[in-house]
Amino acid sequence: MKKLTARQFQHAFSKTAETLKPGESVTITKHGKALGVFTKLPKRKIETPDFLGNLEKLGYSVELGDQILKEFNDSQ
Repeated sequence: MKKLTARQFQHAFSKTAETLKPGESVTITKHGKALGVFTKLPKRKIETPDFLGNLEKLGYSVELGDQILKEFNDSQ
């Protein structure tokens, strides 16, 4: 684990955040004692719902799904 002083961390936060890989940590020290740990979080994977599959499971047609989307987009 890397170590940075509080001053170094404060002045180089952007660079530190960019260079760390997800899950990597940096220990922040002040007067040689650990003050805290900064860990870059992993990227979250967001799954897109299967709208067509859900419509078909419920017995609705693709045309109805298209109509719903058109009405939604027109209302925006």
